[in-house]
Amino acid sequence: MQNDFIKLYDAIDKSKKLNFLKQLLLKDSDLQQQFIQFTADKKADLDSITAIDIEALRDEIWGEIAVIDPDSEVESSCYYNHYENGELGDDLLTAIFNPYTVKAIDFVHKGNYLDAFRIILAIYELSLIETPEIDDNNYFVFNDDLQSYIDGFIFSSIAKLNDELKNKVLSVEMVQLLQKLFFERYAKSAQDTEYETVYNISHFQRFFEQTTDKVENAKSLLESIHKHNVDNAENIVLHIADILEDNTLYIEVANDSFMDNREVALKLQKRYKELNRQSELARVSRALLEKKDYHKEEHALFVIENIDKVLYEALYITALQIYVTSKHSIVHYNILREYLDEHKRLAFIESFKDIYVYNKPFYVQLLEIEKQYATILEFVAKNRHSYDLHTIVKPIVSIYPNEVFDILKAACDKQVNARGRSSYARASQLLQLMLPVPEKKAALAAYVHKLYNHQPRLPALRDELSKAGLLFLFT
Repeated sequence: MQNDFIKLYDAIDKSKKLNFLKQLLLKDSDLQQQFIQFTADKKADLDSITAIDIEALRDEIWGEIAVIDPDSEVESSCYYNHYENGELGDDLLTAIFNPYTVKAIDFVHKGNYLDAFRIILAIYELSLIETPEIDDNNYFVFNDDLQSYIDGFIFSSIAKLNDELKNKVLSVEMVQLLQKLFFERYAKSAQDTEYETVYNISHFQRFFEQTTDKVENAKSLLESIHKHNVDNAENIVLHIADILEDNTLYIEVANDSFMDNREVALKLQKRYKELNRQSELARVSRALLEKKDYHKEEHALFVIENIDKVLYEALYITALQIYVTSKHSIVHYNILREYLDEHKRLAFIESFKDIYVYNKPFYVQLLEIEKQYATILEFVAKNRHSYDLHTIVKPIVSIYPNEVFDILKAACDKQVNARGRSSYARASQLLQLMLPVPEKKAALAAYVHKLYNHQPRLPALRDELSKAGLLFLFT
């Protein structure tokens, strides 16, 4: 394609080319600046001509942040009290970062990908150098963590660049220039003492995945990663391996890093599933599920849905236990219980009782499935003041009507004494639970009558009792 263009270019009349160049330059001030630099450069090397100096731009943005005076900003903002916590800090940094990000996107639209990337790298390097010191001790505009605010804008800028590039078709040569620029900055950050930390290539994972869709670019990117001994590149290398159709490389890299990278781990599970290598899927999955990690549910679900549960029953059961514990899934508990005898089922439920303190209804649901109604009653009695009382008491209303009614009356008395329509509504909803219990109808009617005639009179309570359909009991 490029060769065809060169042939066409060489064949076009010189005056036409100059006319096109002039019109193009008159429309674009950035091109004008580059043209001036190009004509002044003895080397006449277009690749060296750019309006963007990464370090100068980075320092320029750093300087704009450094002169922020939070006290002055607050005192000059008569509407500061209307801000949610941290919003003023967001607005101040938006005013600084937005023009640069807009400029980068504008370069993308013009096909000037190198300068667009230079701007984004200048912004990114603010995360690698010392944070500007500003006095934010009075109003805490940045919640005493300016760098976190800056990082938010940095990664937002990278994401915006990625969004703009996703539908662009870049030449092999352009992609290689972008790669070269990145690794030049990477090397500088690794060697120069002004940098507090080195570039993290994983922050550019989406960028490299989007721009590396050809074999030539995949090879050059892999070569640069190896040359610079880059860390945190596992996911990018897996993408490269797919482009190169090198399954050996994929498996090797994924096996080296899956225990420390959940995204890689899930990709490795999927790859072994695609290759129908059940023994390897079991090996990797077992290691993941045995790992001390609070985020194993995704790997557990993959095992549940993809492992041969006949050959690897123990692993399948472990995955079910982990998933039920993490996601509170009744559907998966009903699958799990078919593999456990009654003793193991109850031991499983009780062993995780402390976890379910934050999800009392789920704990009660498990007990209800196992028909452990006495345990539910004991649990309800201990949690009679819980916000979830209405839900957790439901399974035993008809089984222990006397005990439940006593618990509900005490809870209702507490709600009525608290006053307020929302409390009256909650009390009425609790009493509704007793309506289907014939043997407590008279006692319920008497109690509702008592509430209705409460002194002093409580019109809102009467209204909520009526809405709950409780007044018919004595009228």
